[in-house]
Order: sequence, then structure tokens, then C-alpha cells
Amino acid sequence: MTQPISMSLNDSVVIRRLWLHERELWQDHLLRLNPVDRRNRFAGAVNDDFIRSYCGRDEPLGTTLIGAFVDGELRGVAEFRLLDQDWPRRAELAFSVEEGFQGRGIGSELFRRMVMFSRNRSVQKVYISTEPSNDRMRAVARKFGMELSTSYGEVEGRLEVFWPDYASYMEEFMAEGTALLQEAGNRLMRWPAA
Repeated sequence: MTQPISMSLNDSVVIRRLWLHERELWQDHLLRLNPVDRRNRFAGAVNDDFIRSYCGRDEPLGTTLIGAFVDGELRGVAEFRLLDQDWPRRAELAFSVEEGFQGRGIGSELFRRMVMFSRNRSVQKVYISTEPSNDRMRAVARKFGMELSTSYGEVEGRLEVFWPDYASYMEEFMAEGTALLQEAGNRLMRWPAA
């Protein structure tokens, strides 16, 4: 089980859910990942065609994306994928942050938001899968109390999630509302003077 981790990101970072029409931004983000970060994200080497196919597939209802926008550009994405509708509900989490934006707490915040999102959908267990060399992902997973094990050349993580409550629902609602207001304010700041 995990508790929320408080952190503060720079005002130029906006973290919010991605809309369906923003899938191209997600694809562009994944295409910008260097070969090592692609391997870490997909637990294996992938090329541009794989990423285009991955992002272009029909989106199942159980998948949600949360993006980290830095100065208006998408630089990190977390994915929530519901594994089944049966009880107990389980989900797989994954995230990626572009090379020049790592080490700033973006990955931790994306992961925290995904755990909160999972909690508020009554998911009891979340999982990750990554390369053994992905030190950053393992560090984030440990920060949230995830149990890690190595199997068949991959690191797998498992975390039991608290049941949702009023506070967790309000935290998600406020985070999304704040992000939208922050994004609107950032756009106004960039608006050309008449």
C-alpha cells in the first residue's frame, strides 16, 4: 500500500490527463525517446514503426494517459491500462520522460498520479514491468513501496493500493482542475500583445 508523496514541480510543468485528440502528441513524445529510454519504456528495443502502431491501435476503454507538459510541450507520459474488470481489479502502469527532463521529479509525479487514478477506480493491485538496467524506474517504484522481483530478464513490480475515499477523489479532482487553470494561465502569458 502506498501513501501520497508530496512534491513541488516548477510552475512551467503541467500534469494532466490527455484527451483522445492528443494521441499524436503522445506518439511524438515516444518517437523523441532515445534508444535507451525506448528500451526502458517498452522493456525491449523498439523502432519508429512499432511506436506508430502502438499509438495508433484502437484504444481500449481501460486505458488512460496522463501527460507532463513542460513550457507547453509534452515531455512525459504515464499510461494506466486496466487488466481486467473482475475483482480484484488489476492494472498495469508505465511511464516515460524525455532525456533532458529526467531527474526533476516528473516521473515520480506521473507515477503518483497513476496510483491515485488507480485507487479512485477501485483497482486493488498495480503492476510495472521494466528492464533490469532501468535504475530510475526501480527507484520510483521503491519510493512508492512497490515490491520488486526479477523474472525472465525483466524487473516486475507489484503494489497493493488503498481503497478510494473522499480525500482521494478530491485530490484527483483538484489536481486536474489546477492543471487546467495553470495551462490556461500559461497560454495567456504566451499570448501575443495586441
